[in-house]
Amino acid sequence: AERARLVFVLLLTVGSVGLTVIGPRLLGQATDIIVRGVFGPDGIDFGALHAKLLFIAVLYVGSWALGYAQAYILAGVVQRSMYQLRESVELKLNRLPLGYIDRQPRGDLLSRVTNDIDNLAQSLQQTISQILTSLLTLLGVTIMMFSISPLLALVALTTVPLSVWLMKFIGQQARPRFLSQWRHTGDLNAQAEEVFTGHAIVKSFGRQREVEERFRSDNDQLYEASFRAQFMSSLIQPITIFMGNIQYVLIAVVGGVSISNGSISIGDMQAMIQYARQFSQPLTHMASMAATFQSGIASMERVLELLDADEMSPEQEPTVDGRPVRG
Repeated sequence: AERARLVFVLLLTVGSVGLTVIGPRLLGQATDIIVRGVFGPDGIDFGALHAKLLFIAVLYVGSWALGYAQAYILAGVVQRSMYQLRESVELKLNRLPLGYIDRQPRGDLLSRVTNDIDNLAQSLQQTISQILTSLLTLLGVTIMMFSISPLLALVALTTVPLSVWLMKFIGQQARPRFLSQWRHTGDLNAQAEEVFTGHAIVKSFGRQREVEERFRSDNDQLYEASFRAQFMSSLIQPITIFMGNIQYVLIAVVGGVSISNGSISIGDMQAMIQYARQFSQPLTHMASMAATFQSGIASMERVLELLDADEMSPEQEPTVDGRPVRG
């Protein structure tokens, strides 16, 4: 059932992105109607202009409706999946041997069951839709740019390989830092749970100062891990914005020369500029989602470690023997 919903979500996303991508091309055609009317003998054809603008408005409303339906269905898919994951974790906890529970700090175990699953749910909710929409937008915008001007399309694509490589490199550096962040979060929760549970014992033996020092040390380690993870992941978005600005300048320069020699119309150039912005926006969105995605992957690894733990051996099935027991 969830697979069918995901396929439906994909179809809705394709429809929403397709309608959005067509919009700038139609706006460029509307601009050409105005330019021909201003410089032509017959004036502006307001009937054709109004019809074109009305059609564009309908397209954008349709795109919004499809996007809304996609987000609604996807939210249900993600939350139901997290519901099943929580059930699997609950059943797993009941099958774990006592030795595993004794070896694992209870605070860290609770952190995996609560914090990590919640973080995974938020990451999937925020990233799946954005990544899918961004990838389809990149594909659609690339096709439309090549249909208008292959030269300007190639100019727009010059910055893509470097942007993708930088995103991949920074993402690889951020992932172990996020894993360290959530591991230290579990350690800190474990210590807090132990201290509050055994508060009377701590007070009785006068270990308050030692407990405070240990908490301060763990808190400092969590701060360092979180700072490094967030700082490393935050570098992606400024880099992609910078590369997008370079792409915009290149298209503006080459497009201006193309207009001057008559190889492209003003309306098509307007569409290319809009597509250049639409092309850089998905990269920026994916860059901003990279931190959330890496954080979710780190939490998922911690939950999978729990689910992969060795279970208790099954109890022996009762045998059916009608003979009376003697002795």
